[in-house]
Amino acid sequence: MQTLVDADLRDEYVILERTAVLSDVAKALLPVKNSAALIRGNKKEGILGILKIQALLKALAESADPSSSKAIDLMDTNLLRLKDSTPIQIAVSTIQERNPDATIVLDDEGKFQGYLSASDYRNIKQRLATPSVETKPKPRTISDAVTLDDEFRIVKVSDKLQHVALQFRRPSVQYVLAQSKKGGIEGVFSVQHMLKLLRSGAKTQRDMVKKHMKTNLLRLRHDTPIEVAIETIRERRPDGVLVLNVDGVFEGFLSPDDFRELTKYTVPEIQHDGTFDSLIPFFIDRISQGNGFPIVLTHTGSSIAIHDARANVEAQTNALVLNLDVSTVETGKTSLQFKFNLGLASSMSPSATAQRDVEAPPVIQHVWGDLLIHLSWLMVAQWMDAGRKDASSLVLFGMNDKGKFILEELNRGSGDDV
Repeated sequence: MQTLVDADLRDEYVILERTAVLSDVAKALLPVKNSAALIRGNKKEGILGILKIQALLKALAESADPSSSKAIDLMDTNLLRLKDSTPIQIAVSTIQERNPDATIVLDDEGKFQGYLSASDYRNIKQRLATPSVETKPKPRTISDAVTLDDEFRIVKVSDKLQHVALQFRRPSVQYVLAQSKKGGIEGVFSVQHMLKLLRSGAKTQRDMVKKHMKTNLLRLRHDTPIEVAIETIRERRPDGVLVLNVDGVFEGFLSPDDFRELTKYTVPEIQHDGTFDSLIPFFIDRISQGNGFPIVLTHTGSSIAIHDARANVEAQTNALVLNLDVSTVETGKTSLQFKFNLGLASSMSPSATAQRDVEAPPVIQHVWGDLLIHLSWLMVAQWMDAGRKDASSLVLFGMNDKGKFILEELNRGSGDDV
C-alpha cells in the first residue's frame, strides 16, 4: 500500500440524503458491516457530515424521536478531505494532526471515492510499523490467544433499557452484559440487537433490561483448548460466550472478533482432490496472517513485503511452481518464482527439493532468497498437513504422470518401516 487509492474505502458505511431521519439511519446501520452513515448534501455540496452508530444510539436513548429527528441535525461535521493519491505516511500524519470526525477520500477531480474508517486507519498504522517476524509459541487455550476483558460493559438486569443504550456510546463497547445479584451474567445485548429494539419502538426509559436481553449464553473455562472452543461455539451458536476461571467466576467475554482470532490458530479442513486449487487461498490466508494484509518481513536491516494479489501455482512434471510478487525499498515490486520438486507418485517421499537459484535482483537473491524459499515451503507443508486425517501419521507425497498431486498417510503405530 503506497497511497490511499490502494486502501479498501468502499465498506463500513452507507450514504444517506440530507432529509434522512434517525429511523432511516438505524435501518441502514443494522448490517454488522456498517458502522457509520455519511450524510450527503445537494449535488455540489458532497458529503456534509457523519453520524456514527454510537452517536445514533446515544440520541435514541435520550428520547430523540426516530421518525422526525433529522440526521443532519445530529451529525458531526469536522471532515477531513484527502485525495486518493495522498501517500499513506502523509495521510496518517495529517489525520493525527487534524483529528477529524471522518476522513473522506476524493479523486483528483473532487469526486467521492470512499470513507477511511477508524479501523482502516488503525490497519494502515499497523502496516506502517513494519513489524519484525518473531517466533512466538502457538497459543493453546482461549485465554492464551485473545484478550477477554475488552469490548463489553456490565449492567444490572433491573436497569432500564436506556442504560444499555448509553453504554454503546463508546466505540470500544460492542456488547453489554446483564448481571443479577445472585445469578451472575444472565443476558447479553449487541449493538445490532439494541438498534432493532430502538427501531421497533422499545420504551428505553421504562422497559427493564431483563425484558429484552438475549439469554442463550455459552460458558467456557479460560483454559479450554482453542479447537474445543471453536467446535463448541459452532455447534451451539450462542448469543454470547462467557469465559470463567477454574472456580467458575466470570473472567471475560469472547466476542465474534475474538472468535475470528481463534480460528487463525487452527488448520482449516482441506480436501485434497489431486489439484492445487485449494493451495493459493490457503497460502494467501496464511501469508496475510488472516487479516487480509500482506506480511512484512525484516532481516539484517532490509524489509520485504509479500503481496498476494497475483499469487498462483502451476503444476509441472513432478514439480510445483509458486509465483509471488514481493517488493522492497531498493527494488520496488518484483515477480518471483519458486520451484519445488515433489517427486514421483510411484516412489513417494516425505520431503521435497527446492530450486535454490531465484531469478531476482541481488538484494532479494542474497538477503531473502533462502528465507523466502523456506517460508513458501512452510506454507505448502501446512497445506499438505491440513489434508491429514490422523495428526500422528507420516505424510508421503508425489505427482503422477498427469500432473496430479498424490498424498498418502502412514500410521506411525502400524509397524511400517519408514
